[in-house]
Amino acid sequence: MTYVIGDIHGNKEKYGQMLEKLNPKDTDAVFVLGDVIDIGDDSIAILQDMMYRANVYPVLGDHEYMAKKLLPLIAEKGSTEKALEEAGEEEKDLLTKWLTMKSEKTISDFLSLDEEGREAILDYLSEFTPYEELEEGGKIFVLAHSGINNFSEDKDLEDYSEEDFLFAVTDYNTPYFSDKYLVTAHTPTVAIGKEFMGKVYCKKRHIAIDCGCGYGGRLAAVCLNPLKVFYV
Repeated sequence: MTYVIGDIHGNKEKYGQMLEKLNPKDTDAVFVLGDVIDIGDDSIAILQDMMYRANVYPVLGDHEYMAKKLLPLIAEKGSTEKALEEAGEEEKDLLTKWLTMKSEKTISDFLSLDEEGREAILDYLSEFTPYEELEEGGKIFVLAHSGINNFSEDKDLEDYSEEDFLFAVTDYNTPYFSDKYLVTAHTPTVAIGKEFMGKVYCKKRHIAIDCGCGYGGRLAAVCLNPLKVFYV
């Protein structure tokens, strides 16, 4: 079985409940579709759990993108405040933006680790892939955190930039691929339509799985073959 989980946002309780519900075997694969971290209190603990699971495969979200760029700087300077004081303009702007994304607990927990623990987290963040393309049950699925910016069906996935998969605004009323399904998180499904609040959206070759876990909603997972939805 292949499962996809979206936007955990530091909620270790629901993450654990979802793994218990899925009960993946060693031969199963669990893809985590970005935004593992921030907002909730247990971002670093979830990353530490994921990194020791051989069948869990992380896909990059915009929150991890910020973390892998900025945590080395914060660690070098010793604090967020010092990093803001001494960073260049581009890094300062990025850090200021990340702080508005409720990253303080992620940063403080990271800084509380010893050097070996920090290096392990940074190494793991470097393993997050910008997208995945899978074939399951004769169907092809493209996994991308936010969607695909500047999309053209004639363009190869490898020709997009990393940022194109992280900051896209997906049009869920329009099928992107004629022969593939686009699986995304990032956008809470209630933003697609109020009738989809707390529900996975499966229409027009889109599967949107962010059900608002980071904001008090449900955590969702999808089994790709056969297509089945799980909630906690």
